[in-house]
Amino acid sequence: MVFIPICPECAGVMKWDSRQRRYVCQRCGLALKYREIEEIREKYRNEIEKERGKDWEAEQRKKEYLKWWLSKKE
Repeated sequence: MVFIPICPECAGVMKWDSRQRRYVCQRCGLALKYREIEEIREKYRNEIEKERGKDWEAEQRKKEYLKWWLSKKE
């Protein structure tokens, strides 16, 4: 698998610049080291997982409520 980093600012393709020893965005010119790109990815990944977790919990509550609503009430 080839690593092609995506710019966190504009979603452009970043290419390796050997003179700067950094990845440089071809669209906006942002220059980052590989480790900085990984830190940003990890941050966004954690935020997305938190949001998915909230959505999953809400979905479970809906299912439980629907199950209760459809059950025979005595």
